[in-house]
Formats: sequence, C-alpha cells, structure tokens
Amino acid sequence: SLEVQIRQRLSENDQLPAGPTAFIWPISSRKITAYFHDPTYPFRRYFEHPAIDLATPQGTALRAPASGFVARAHNGGMGYSYIMLVHGDGLSTVFGHVSQMSVVEEDFVVQGQIIGYSGATPGTPGAGRLTTGPHLHFEVRLNGIPVDPLNYLP
Repeated sequence: SLEVQIRQRLSENDQLPAGPTAFIWPISSRKITAYFHDPTYPFRRYFEHPAIDLATPQGTALRAPASGFVARAHNGGMGYSYIMLVHGDGLSTVFGHVSQMSVVEEDFVVQGQIIGYSGATPGTPGAGRLTTGPHLHFEVRLNGIPVDPLNYLP
C-alpha cells in the first residue's frame, strides 16, 4: 500500500520518470547465492524468497538500477534495514541488508547513483536475524508483486 500511495502522489505531480524503465545491475557482483523462490533457500520454511541474493563484501556501494524515488529508507539498527525505490512502468526495487543509507525518503535518485552500502554480515547494522553472510538482497516488484529480478537485469 505504501508503493501505491507514493506512486499516486508522484503521478498527480507528474514526477514519475517517463519512458521505458531499463535497469542496470545494482552492484558489480553477479555471484548469485539465492535465486527468486529458491527451493534451497535456508529460511524457506518461514517465507518464500522474493529476491536474488548477490554475494558482495560488506560495505559495497549500492547503485540505483533506474531513476526513481525513495519510498522507504528503513534503518533497522541492528535489525533488518532496507531501501525501496519506486520507478516508472509499475516497477519498484528493494535493497535488503543495508549497512549504511545514503538517501532519505522522498529523495529522487538517478540511475547509477549510490543509495547506500551493503551489509548482511551477521551481528552488524542492517543485517537482521535471517542472514548467513555478506550479500545484497535485491527485489524487483511489478505493481507491488515480487517478480524475478533476472528478468529485468541486462
């Protein structure tokens, strides 16, 4: 519902990015440690994995995959921290296990802009309880529904 509210407010002000949305990879690593709805995901008994996990060292710069608006920049302290970006074409992205934020809610970001830094090393800020090591949890949503990010990345 947050995404719907943000998208409605942005469209009323004609602020959504125009044209087709083309993503770039949010980090340089292409090493996938968990796939979308991965049957081997270690926490699957609790929830379906709605993302891909990309192995990357703690503190890796996270880049906006497309221009858009920061809908949520949740700092969970020692819990789970994440950033949600709203893009055009009904798309949004979520970056999970963020150790440090470089944006605040309602910021406009351009493709490639650093929005924060990766985390997920157990016991560090932003990692949360359900993590096995440093990585980026990267979600893509279409009209609020998680979809396979690999279908949107080049």
